[in-house]
Amino acid sequence: MIPGKLWGGLVVLFFAGALMGIAGATLYHQYEQEHQWERGPVAKHERILKRLTQELALTPTQQADIDPIISRTHVEILQLRFSHQPEVEQALTHGMAEIKTKLSAKQQEELDELYAKLQRRWQVSRDYLQTTQERLKWTK
Repeated sequence: MIPGKLWGGLVVLFFAGALMGIAGATLYHQYEQEHQWERGPVAKHERILKRLTQELALTPTQQADIDPIISRTHVEILQLRFSHQPEVEQALTHGMAEIKTKLSAKQQEELDELYAKLQRRWQVSRDYLQTTQERLKWTK
């Protein structure tokens, strides 16, 4: 009887540990995904290079050769994005004005805070674009 209880306890302990591991990993990935933008475009550049390095098994020489290409391509994409930024902001402003008619005063303030965070994020991307463009000019 005791060996059966022991094995039963071990099985329960194993499944409890597995569930805790799954829950922890899920929460970690969810947190990372939600806060990924806070690290800005520099982190995106690093993530792209890291992913290519892992997926393609790049050598250090290849990484050094590919890094400026990633920078240049990232700058081109940001330039495209910011060339359409006025239209994006106009659509967003119109949509927010419509949404605000459906919200309480407190919710409107919270929406304004969310928009302010978005604008700060855009500014970080603009700053990154400017510094990276300048850095790329020096490397040519």
